[in-house]
Amino acid sequence: MNVTLDNRLTIRLEVLPGKTVVDRVKLAADCGFDGIAFPGRMKDRFGEETLANLDRLELPVQTVSLGFTGSLCSPDESIRKACHESLGELFRFAGNLGAISVNMPPVLIEDNPGRFPESEAVRMDQLLVERLPELGDEAEKRNLDLLIEPVNRFETEYLKTVGHAARICEAVNHPRIGMTPDFFHMQMEELDTSEAMSGAMPWIRHVHTAENTRVEPGPGQLDFRPGFRVLRNGGYSGLIEVECRSLSGKAEDVLPLCSRYLRKEWEACV
Repeated sequence: MNVTLDNRLTIRLEVLPGKTVVDRVKLAADCGFDGIAFPGRMKDRFGEETLANLDRLELPVQTVSLGFTGSLCSPDESIRKACHESLGELFRFAGNLGAISVNMPPVLIEDNPGRFPESEAVRMDQLLVERLPELGDEAEKRNLDLLIEPVNRFETEYLKTVGHAARICEAVNHPRIGMTPDFFHMQMEELDTSEAMSGAMPWIRHVHTAENTRVEPGPGQLDFRPGFRVLRNGGYSGLIEVECRSLSGKAEDVLPLCSRYLRKEWEACV
């Protein structure tokens, strides 16, 4: 059982204030975090600077999320192909950063102007399962995992639950294909977060945390302990990421509280 979150607590780069990437990462270290999650959508903004300063960063860049085009589930073959190719480019970038995983919600409404109705879910499952083994092989060459993330109904019409993501992972059965449960999304889509994660433990490789309002964990209403207890009892040894969209106050004030809070909540789950 993993008693602590030592060397396992990460935070998104873009929510950290600072004039430079080096400054942002130093703040994360000063606030008690162990690593950085890179926002793939902001590759043009932060990518070159991050790569050029890897040896100056106080913390490692451990994950990349988003940054690909289209969807592997699109009914348009050209869009599926373009998505596959963009993921390959993202793998190369993530590998150069030294990251260990790339995170991928299969269909995001904002990136796909066409509709992906639930009535097409079986066909979309088939399209996803067809593509993932080859992508898993490509990820393996970069020593990466490709992780499916279920997101809430306001962000997707397709893959919203932990159970659905687990079924995809089981069908693909590739050592480099896993999933990322996100506490913010689960509060909207799961009747019982603990039960949902219990059934998906073999495929959980990464975990996102944020409050009910999507600020940093700690000041809101979400109870992380039941989910953390499932993860601990299931032997989870991966990263816990603070994947918030904003902060509830000044970073130097709230982020030390956040890192201490998450470590305390994890350690309390005996």
